[in-house]
Amino acid sequence: MSTKQRGIGTNTYERILMGPGAVYTGADQASLLGATMGGNVMEITRTFRDIRPDGAQGPVKGFRSIEEVDAVLTVRLLEVTEQALVYALAGSSLSSNVITGGEIANSTYLAAVSIIAEMTGATTEGRGSIAIELSNVLVEGPMTINLPENGETAIELKFRAHYDVAALTTEPWKISFTHVA
Repeated sequence: MSTKQRGIGTNTYERILMGPGAVYTGADQASLLGATMGGNVMEITRTFRDIRPDGAQGPVKGFRSIEEVDAVLTVRLLEVTEQALVYALAGSSLSSNVITGGEIANSTYLAAVSIIAEMTGATTEGRGSIAIELSNVLVEGPMTINLPENGETAIELKFRAHYDVAALTTEPWKISFTHVA
């Protein structure tokens, strides 16, 4: 059996994502969120509208459009900081080491949240990575802190991207490949 039938190419070893990745907040990955445990999950869900003209017996090329885009990064945060808890409770604020709730204002949204994962292999350009960035981000869902009798606690945060009102046709995510020499 040839390698083409197995899906393995001569550069396959250079294109494998490794590890949970590191999560950053801010433009240009300005601030590391903290240590995670149990891995991280990035989901970009694009829901399509299937327009079926009379006489079509199935999906028709050109008759599909994007109906909805939802981009979510789920992080299991091991390292708990005041700032991470402020992110976890959208609309909250921090003053004198005390977090209190509040309304969600435009300033509550994080400009960007990114996850960067390393890729295997040494290429002519060197080791590489992939960065997935979400824009206009809020953490949604309940913040649950489970304090077991034994062991560590990881707080799950679901960062959800939002469209910018000034660019409603630009999906609020991007994927970048980098090569480090």
